[in-house]
Amino acid sequence: MKTKLFLIIAIIFNSWMFCQDSLKANEQEVRVIAVTPLNYDITKVNGLAVGLGFDPKYLFKDDDLTEIQKVNGLNLEVNPLGLMYLLFYNPPRAQDEELIKVNGLNISSAGYLRGVSHNGVSVSLYNYGHTMNGVMGSLISFDIEKGRGVFFATMSVSSKEMKGLSIAPFNGAEVLRGVQIGFYNNNSDGKGLQIGLVNRSKKMKGLQIGFWNKNGKRTLPLINF
Repeated sequence: MKTKLFLIIAIIFNSWMFCQDSLKANEQEVRVIAVTPLNYDITKVNGLAVGLGFDPKYLFKDDDLTEIQKVNGLNLEVNPLGLMYLLFYNPPRAQDEELIKVNGLNISSAGYLRGVSHNGVSVSLYNYGHTMNGVMGSLISFDIEKGRGVFFATMSVSSKEMKGLSIAPFNGAEVLRGVQIGFYNNNSDGKGLQIGLVNRSKKMKGLQIGFWNKNGKRTLPLINF
């Protein structure tokens, strides 16, 4: 009798937990228009996202809601605290995990933080994003995990992995597969082309054109290979 009673209780408890999980799944919403930062129960925006921007640090209030949030369309960020993030945000100490993905056009008075990835076109004050694919412009700088496409900044472009073209006074990449154009270009493992006043690489398969060029094999003015 006790065994039957225990089994009945266990079945009821499991059914109740399943209902709770189903309710949580149903709570996750798809919106046409949403305000950022996004509520954790919004999984997708197909249309317009507008507001202060994304902050991956405060995304998931429930461990069961782990789906990457997506914005497909236009993302507009009007963030008066953009300069504060620029001065005090430390990308190397940020969590290296993709939590939000934007597909489309981004226009921002601030910029993405580390947990945000983007596919498309972006114009922002700065960009600390995770993975950036497309045409990206920054009024100050990029410091991203991965980049593929065309990147332009008035100060610097820095990436762990860059595949494409980066144009800035200072360009840096751990792994380069493409072109760097600027006053000072640097990479650890490069395949492609560097054009600048000073070009440096620990391991370069390609061409360096500039006033002073250094790779793992030789140091030469004007042209190095």
